[in-house]
Amino acid sequence: MQGVLYVSHGSRIEETKAEVERVVEEAHKGIDVALHKLCYLEIASPGIEEGAGKLIAEGAKRIAIVPLLLFSAGHYYSDIPDELENLQMKYPDVTFTYGEPLGVQGALIDALSDRLCEKGSTDAFLLVARGSTNPATEQVMETIREHLVAKTGSRHGEVCYLAVLEPTFEQGLADAVKKHPEGLIVLPCLWFTGRLIRHIEKEVGILKEKGCNVHTAHYLDNHHFIIELLRQRVQESLEKEPYTPLIKEDADHESFAAHR
Repeated sequence: MQGVLYVSHGSRIEETKAEVERVVEEAHKGIDVALHKLCYLEIASPGIEEGAGKLIAEGAKRIAIVPLLLFSAGHYYSDIPDELENLQMKYPDVTFTYGEPLGVQGALIDALSDRLCEKGSTDAFLLVARGSTNPATEQVMETIREHLVAKTGSRHGEVCYLAVLEPTFEQGLADAVKKHPEGLIVLPCLWFTGRLIRHIEKEVGILKEKGCNVHTAHYLDNHHFIIELLRQRVQESLEKEPYTPLIKEDADHESFAAHR
């Protein structure tokens, strides 16, 4: 019997957990596999081992591991594979396949574009990413920025990061507000709410109280293009060959594919 194990990062915030559960259930409605579970990398429970164990107890002999991640970084290349190798040793008679993050697909660009346009027309936006040690991250975000400029007709689009990379969110926001006093939309390239979204909203709120014309777009959440893309990733994971350890390469793992 086939099972699907969705793997989210994990959060102590109940609103975040509720959003993740909603996205998984919406996406899974289009998947012809009844047996599925949601688990977490850290903080929340069940963990990956417990989630897989529940699927196996219910009869799963083949399990597709689907990461609820936007891009390929440490969780994708290290943390989840470590758990997968443990599962393979613990359950040698079960076949595991490993799906991919959403990546820079047309559907992701469409969803971000919609979120931007929901706040009205503007000549300037600030794309806010989490940040990563993956050497491809900056090029990935530049690719997204370029496609958003082209799709929305914005004359100015900039990128900043919440961790690891520069410019930092605080510096990027301060600079962008000065350069675009006529109006700025802050666009989080984040999937769910949480402390990072709250931090963004707090900093933008402070500037608004000072009279700045700046607004925050909604994060990706359960946008229908994101649901569609996740469903595609699940289907791909069901058809993959059995899992073998990943080899990380210093290449851009987020190639852009046109939305179909």
